[in-house]
Amino acid sequence: MTQQGHHHELVADTPVGGRYRVRRVIGRWKVGTAYDVSASDREGVLTLLAMDLAPGQTARYLRWIQREAERNQALPADLLVPLHGGHIAGEAVYMVLGPFRGRSLTQVIKSDGVFSERRVAEIGHRAAHLLAAAHAQGVFLGSLRPTTLLLDPLGDDPDRPVIFDLGLARGLSELLIASPRGARAYYAPDRPRDARPTAADDQFALGALLYHLLTSETPPRIDAEGVKVITPPSWKRADAELAAYLDPVVLRAMAPRARDRYPGTAPLGDALAALAEVFGLSPAAREMLGLPSRDAGFRREPTNPHLLHDYLGVPAEVAGGDPLPMLDIDPDED
Repeated sequence: MTQQGHHHELVADTPVGGRYRVRRVIGRWKVGTAYDVSASDREGVLTLLAMDLAPGQTARYLRWIQREAERNQALPADLLVPLHGGHIAGEAVYMVLGPFRGRSLTQVIKSDGVFSERRVAEIGHRAAHLLAAAHAQGVFLGSLRPTTLLLDPLGDDPDRPVIFDLGLARGLSELLIASPRGARAYYAPDRPRDARPTAADDQFALGALLYHLLTSETPPRIDAEGVKVITPPSWKRADAELAAYLDPVVLRAMAPRARDRYPGTAPLGDALAALAEVFGLSPAAREMLGLPSRDAGFRREPTNPHLLHDYLGVPAEVAGGDPLPMLDIDPDED
């Protein structure tokens, strides 16, 4: 993220809010400048974001951050959400989150390329259960995308996801001078514009992230009416013999209507965890169970593009008997 407009700058060793002390700048983003800080009442490093609000919004922000902090304290540490905040000077305020560590999915895919089926399922089920923990506390993100899902925060677990969320979709964007635009490819088609996010919206975003992990492509635009169908992600991975097992899971999470998705992110996580176990079987075990294996002469059959419609009971043809058109990949402009 790049910086736009003026943001309150803090130098090293500056005290903030009576509890924090600036150590170093870690990034200048559109919403503000991020710092590593130490806290007087806890060990380790935290992230402090200094932001400039729109005129007259300071009191509203202070009420907002208090509500966020009270609710977020019970969430897992791998959910980097607002934990504290306050006023700096003028329209400048600060927000404190857990330590910003790891690499974003965007960075990892750029350096490592597409992920294996097992890695997609492993990261996916862990991220799904993080979302389920947030939803259980009434916290819905609404801004999940490749730049806000980080991996390997401690440098010892490449598949450990960390979700970074400032609360933009929960009201923060309304208070800032300049707020990032949403990444439309990760927005559920049935989510009303400017509406607060729901658990179903977060599930759709995770499904789109899984599509991106498996293909390295921008997820396709989903038709809100559910008439057009999308290319199953396994079609993009002729090299991945087990990718077709992910198709029904990913496509169900990306269903156009919330009622057709999983009943929650925990069931989605359970499905992905089961697939991670299957993908971890040895070739001999796969052959014993009749699962695909090139060594056993397996011939890979592509998933039917109307899989989601068949799975959900949606008619496979539109009125008049014409085949449903394929929905081409449409690059995300955001």
